[in-house]
This record gives sequence, structure tokens and C-alpha cells, in this order.
Amino acid sequence: MKVAVRRISSGKWGPCSGQACVGIDNILVEHKYASNLIDLLKKTIQRFYGEDMGKFKNLCKIVNKHHLNRLLNLLEDPAVAASIVYGGSLDEENLFIEPTIVLDPRVDAAIMEEEIFGPFLPIITLDDIHESIEFINSREKPLTIYAFTKDESLKKQILAETSSGSVTFSDAFVLNACDNLPFGGVGESGFGRYHGMYSFHTCN
Repeated sequence: MKVAVRRISSGKWGPCSGQACVGIDNILVEHKYASNLIDLLKKTIQRFYGEDMGKFKNLCKIVNKHHLNRLLNLLEDPAVAASIVYGGSLDEENLFIEPTIVLDPRVDAAIMEEEIFGPFLPIITLDDIHESIEFINSREKPLTIYAFTKDESLKKQILAETSSGSVTFSDAFVLNACDNLPFGGVGESGFGRYHGMYSFHTCN
């Protein structure tokens, strides 16, 4: 789990503090692992990015005031604000929001319905991780699925029973860094394949 958390932290907050289409929008985890996951995420955030709002390193600002206000609206939703378990502090003047973890917000809250493009990470707990298939299929098709599991049957189930632009096992964001592989979405998450020559073929 420590390795998974380091990769999740890099994939969530590393790419422009979450302002990337392939950033992690939420985590699905079995209830029994949630506390350990959150504790490790907190420690990893502090190790990677710092603990003091005024001295955060390696984290970018929110791109502009408009998007800062949009993110604040997501966070100030009562269904979300009451679920914050880490972070939530902000510096409006400098367009900065610290990494923020939200545990089990309402699934119909805007933070769960929209693409976040910011440093908020909702965690949704399940009784059994296989319930994640139904959860994924109940929503718009994702641009990518990052599945951290060693269960080969679950891997096959994810590939066979879900639809997304891409699937990566036991890592995050790495596909986007590989310009020799095609990248794209499906349905609501986009169309076509991009990177290198794939971009030209899509445009033609």
C-alpha cells in the first residue's frame, strides 16, 4: 500500500496540483482499508509537498481566480465540507489550495459529478472492491482507470466489464508520459487517439 499511495499522491497532486485531465478524481477502496489509506496519504503529502501552507514545495497554484472560485464552491457544499478529513486550507490572494482529502461525500455532490481539476481527492468506501465495477458503470465513462490490485480476476473483470479511455494497473499517470502509446477517451471522456502519429491519424 505504501508504494500505491506514493504513486497515487504523485498522480493526483504532481500534475499541476490536480489540474490535469488524467489526474485522479476519486478513489474507491474497501472500508476496512480506508483509515490506513488516509493515514499514509497524509504522511506522503507532508513528505512530498510539505506541511506548512506558506512553505509548500513542488505544488503549483490554481490557474486563475475563476477556477479558484469554482473549486471553493465544490468544497463549500455542506455535503463535502463536513467530509473533509485532511487539508482544506487556502490562500485566495496567491491562488493556492492545499491538498485536500474528502471521505465519503454524497455521491450526487458536484465534487463527484464534475471533473475536479484541482487538489481535492474524494475517497469512496465500499464493502467489497468488486462493487467498484457497478460504481464505475453507473457514471459517465472515465478518461482513465488506475486500478491498484494484484487480484488477476479483478483485473480481468475491470477490462471486460468497464469502458474507459485507458486502464493502468498499479500505477498512475504513467501512460500519459509514454508518447509511443496512443492516448484518448471514450464517450463523455473524449474521442480519438493522440500522441505522436496517432494525433495525425485522428485528425485525418
